[in-house]
Amino acid sequence: MNNINNNNNIPIIDGHVDLIYEMQRHYYDKPFHEISGGPVTLKKLCKGNVKIIVSAFFLADGFNGAELSVNYLKNLINASDKYLTSLTQIKSREDLDKCFKKGSGVIFLLENADALLNFSISELKNKNIKTIGLTHVGKNRIGDGNMVPFPEKLTKQGKELVKILDQNGFAIDLAHLSEPSFFDVVNSFKGPIMSSHTGLTPFYNTPRNLSPEQIKIILQRKGVIGISVNPEMLSYSQSATINDVFIQIDYIAQKYDVDGIAIGSDFCGFDLINSGLDDISKLSNLAEILDKNGYPEKAVKKILGENWFNFYASLF
Repeated sequence: MNNINNNNNIPIIDGHVDLIYEMQRHYYDKPFHEISGGPVTLKKLCKGNVKIIVSAFFLADGFNGAELSVNYLKNLINASDKYLTSLTQIKSREDLDKCFKKGSGVIFLLENADALLNFSISELKNKNIKTIGLTHVGKNRIGDGNMVPFPEKLTKQGKELVKILDQNGFAIDLAHLSEPSFFDVVNSFKGPIMSSHTGLTPFYNTPRNLSPEQIKIILQRKGVIGISVNPEMLSYSQSATINDVFIQIDYIAQKYDVDGIAIGSDFCGFDLINSGLDDISKLSNLAEILDKNGYPEKAVKKILGENWFNFYASLF
């Protein structure tokens, strides 16, 4: 045991939080700094030494299509500008450095990119959205998500969008893609790839999770895999503890080292409880379990924050 003196000395980046979704469901028209309930609050970020969150602009499948998706995405962006003023919107490498030291930073990620078929890429870049998840669980105009019964590869429009994203320096989040769409992306897209929030099929074999082959591809491409705390991705029983998160981190570390492992909690995107990781302030508990299992402090820092930091630093 390395005896990390204080878990809260380790800066944390959470690679996937559905904060806007949570606020729309439960705290409509209330700014983030006034919220005291739920798994993610400003106080809980500070308590857990969570310096930066990656907050998803989640476009539900019911809003897919040219008529609805663009307006819905614009509403999500406007909501972030209006209600997340207590968080520093990270727009530069300087912002990233400052927030990783002092805290209260947010990076935005698009979850379900159907709207991008009718949305200006330059406007997306102006909003500093660096990472694009192509689908949610269903079928959209780009490709197939993980819940499509007989999934196929990317559509013609999807392939063209992937090409445009590649040319404009975006990263692609492979979370939620069906297997055919996943492999279509990695075989054509040359830019940075990651999976912001996921479980692993050796522990729970579901189309939502990454297989050993997919894990290997992401890590060979110097991508990052964010292990979720969501019980829906961690076990067949749909119940989970902090140990379930640790063993999935440990699986990757033992096979590949720690350079591509991170946390993508999915907090605010599920309603179950992970025992030991019931809100974002508890992510620091992972430092203790990693320490007890022989992980050196350098490795713990990579897993809890530095790997995401390095990934996003390469995009600014």
